[in-house]
Amino acid sequence: MVEWKQIDKKWQKAWRENEVFESDPEEEEPKFFLTVAYPYVSGPMHVGHGRTYTVPDTIARYKRMQGYNVLFPMAFHYTGTPLVGASRRVENRDKEFLDILTGLYGVEEDKIPKFEDPEYFGDYFAKKSNLSYKKGMKMLGYSIDWRREFRTINDNYKKFITWQYHKLMDMGLVSKGEHPVKWCPNDENPVTDHDLLEGEGVNIVEYSLLKYRVNDYVLPAATLRPETIFGVTNLWLNPNEKYVIAEVGSEKWVVSERGLEKLRNQNFEIGEVTDLDEQLIGKKAKAPLIDKKVPILPADFVDPTNATGVVYSVPAHAPYDYIALLELQENPERLEKFDIDSEEIRKIEPISLINHSEYGEIPAVDVVERENITNQNDPKLEEATEEIYQKEFSSGIVQDWVDEYKGMKVSEAKEEVHRDLILHEEGSKMFEFSEKPVICRCGSRCLVKIVEDQWFLDYSNSGWKEKAEICLSDMGIIPEETRAQFEYTIDWLEEWPCTRRVGMGTPAPWDESWVIESLSDSTIYMIYYTIAHILEDIDSEKLNDEVFDYIFMGLGDLDSLVDETNIERGKLEEMRRQVEYWYPLDYRLSANELISNHLTFHIFHHVALFNPDKWPQGIGSFGMALLEGNKMSSSKGNIIPINEATEKYGADPVRLYLTSGVEPWQDFDWQIPEAKAMVKHLNRFYEYAQEVMKVDETKKPEKLGSPERWLLNQLQERIQKTTEGLENFETRKASQNAFFLMMQDLRWYLNRSEEGDARNWTLRKVFDSWIRLLAPFTPHICEEIWNQMGKEGFVSLAKWPEIEDEFVDDTAKFAEGYLKDVKDDVSQILQVTEVEKPNRIVLYVAEGWKRKAYQMAMKKVMRGKTEVGELIGQGREKFSNVPPEELAEFFKKAVKEIRQMPEERISILPEENMDEFEILNDAKDFLKDRFDADKVEVWRAENSERYDPGHRSDRAIPYKPAIHVE
Repeated sequence: MVEWKQIDKKWQKAWRENEVFESDPEEEEPKFFLTVAYPYVSGPMHVGHGRTYTVPDTIARYKRMQGYNVLFPMAFHYTGTPLVGASRRVENRDKEFLDILTGLYGVEEDKIPKFEDPEYFGDYFAKKSNLSYKKGMKMLGYSIDWRREFRTINDNYKKFITWQYHKLMDMGLVSKGEHPVKWCPNDENPVTDHDLLEGEGVNIVEYSLLKYRVNDYVLPAATLRPETIFGVTNLWLNPNEKYVIAEVGSEKWVVSERGLEKLRNQNFEIGEVTDLDEQLIGKKAKAPLIDKKVPILPADFVDPTNATGVVYSVPAHAPYDYIALLELQENPERLEKFDIDSEEIRKIEPISLINHSEYGEIPAVDVVERENITNQNDPKLEEATEEIYQKEFSSGIVQDWVDEYKGMKVSEAKEEVHRDLILHEEGSKMFEFSEKPVICRCGSRCLVKIVEDQWFLDYSNSGWKEKAEICLSDMGIIPEETRAQFEYTIDWLEEWPCTRRVGMGTPAPWDESWVIESLSDSTIYMIYYTIAHILEDIDSEKLNDEVFDYIFMGLGDLDSLVDETNIERGKLEEMRRQVEYWYPLDYRLSANELISNHLTFHIFHHVALFNPDKWPQGIGSFGMALLEGNKMSSSKGNIIPINEATEKYGADPVRLYLTSGVEPWQDFDWQIPEAKAMVKHLNRFYEYAQEVMKVDETKKPEKLGSPERWLLNQLQERIQKTTEGLENFETRKASQNAFFLMMQDLRWYLNRSEEGDARNWTLRKVFDSWIRLLAPFTPHICEEIWNQMGKEGFVSLAKWPEIEDEFVDDTAKFAEGYLKDVKDDVSQILQVTEVEKPNRIVLYVAEGWKRKAYQMAMKKVMRGKTEVGELIGQGREKFSNVPPEELAEFFKKAVKEIRQMPEERISILPEENMDEFEILNDAKDFLKDRFDADKVEVWRAENSERYDPGHRSDRAIPYKPAIHVE
């Protein structure tokens, strides 16, 4: 058993004492600068965060071994409302939250009052707690330059943000105005994704309100599809919810109570409000624009918290409407309590108004029947609705019977109908969330509010967008398929509220009653890392905009700056040198969900503030982290702290698990049995290493056997594929090759090879490269073995292994692959025949004519010419002594075998016939031991003296010998 804790601490101490990961400019060395989103410190570091930070550390270690001067820094994010919200929950003595702090996170009860201070709260989970981020990162052995660490509430950092926003203000990119924002009614503050417990990534969408009239009332039905008014059949109200009558201007609107609150927050003039006492369900309402009356019907699916709580029905194009109408028609007893004529409702038919090539006349019917949706509670209804909406919006055409809008694209008709509704005072608009719920960290349900006198970053600026698009086009994006998300985000981003009244952070330089919000003060901090360690020794009072102008842009007169600020010349020059050496940033890594904000803001702000030579070079985004199928959340206690996992399993098993399960951009699901399995795998690897170090060191033999040549070839492949994987941030592909597949190779080799100098030399040769190949993933155990092997220095700084062409051997690869196939075929036959211990295994290698004919067929297949009839005709000329029926049957079988063969296997098929007889004959002892057989024989099929009681030899074809067992 490996003493994981002991090895972890030993090498972490050695790295620290030797300052292995402290990086400074080295003009003669190429640099690689990567960052990952600094963590919010409102809770402990859990295994999900571990995945987020282990991937970039693996890349950093790889690049360092490639000879790059690597900078991988870290800091802690305090800005915004998360810490304020958490400390407020403590102040309010939220029992559930206190139980999490004391029970799950180990906070002593007598220290709870200290957590009412948001700064203390942040410091605790940043550094102080045993479950803190910094301790967790150190326990995992991250190769971080900790000299550059900072907090986003440090005075020097605030001066940096002040400089940034002075620049943006001077460029006209910050403006004041009115805009819909996510709003917490409890905090009375705009919120962004980092302030939310739920609803990250949710957008604000614009609804059209269509005014349906009944008696003196207006029922404002909310929709994203106003063009469908021409297909309306009825209105929906939820009979189980409370509605009110509100004076809106000169009209009396009927809306849900929650809808009323939303109207108040969106600048509607609300007068007197009374309860709705009369029953409107069963009555008829006049629809806008079309001079038509439609019935008001009951529907449970109507969400009173969505928009106004009033919905109109278009069953031809809305699956929810179609299913709800169908249920009413099939259950007329529900209508009786509202005195509704069931026969009249039964006569309602969907009205089609949009053509789309993928659907018939009634799209909702097509999709509902295809998905077998039968009731309003089926979760597939949401997907069906989204499908029709997206397809009709992008390529639907309004039908000719809709006079004023006929032939229009749906996307155009939507805008035209909305405009006409407003023009004729038959409609209005309101804003709503694209998904729900949206919950603030204080626990309150958020809503959309029109905020006046708010400060915004004007991402709608066309010139700014154009520069962002240019930058993106030249960037490396991982995975590449997310590039479209960035393009989409750049396109739709408009004004973004960049300040708030509540929270920690930097006061807005133009009005200190506002604070720069957390997604807006974390866009260019990557450049701050280059100078953070030097700024530590400089009083923040000395830092002004001119200092940062010089450091980041080379502007101003250095002598004047020294005199004005009293900052040492050497420090100013060194900070300038650091920026010039490390920038631009090579890669920025963060979560997929931040593409729609932080990661795209990162591009916008760089192109606004810096010249193109300082624009970011690449971005990688990660998937979500789950805990046994459920989303992790520190605030809810649904986590496994990374420090506890590392303490239990060891740093390297945790690291290997986090990098090998899925690729970084895929969702990762922590499963305890799988984590435990990593310990066993690495224990076995360590045992192999100990066995290898016991063998004698020998010179390279003059001749290596097939197993040795095969293993050395496999090593070259593993080096190639691991390198390819890490170059593309494919840590799963890389770790599979560097560890799991290499372990399989080693096990096969140990079974195949014989003890002796060739094995000893090969194993030592392989482990020399293998330890280096594995070091980015499991650095502690690799340092230990590297040291035990008598190597100098740290493996973390050793040269990355490169492919050695002399050991690339396709023939050996094919031969061993062929032998594996034979072994598997024998195993299958023994299993089918239920022979546990065979007395005799006999293998028959195909006749000479078959080998030549197979080569003909193989060349045809590889050229894409596989006309079997033509092949048979050519074969008859060349193999005239073979009966035509036998030849035809052989070619059919051969072509089928070759077509089913993996491309990789075909690519290394020997151009000339390989001597199968020699391979199998040399492997007789291996096969005999593998199957515990008394005897293994190998015969050429044409040998008249062959032992062949079952006449199996006739079935042999090249690379697939016939088999007889007894």
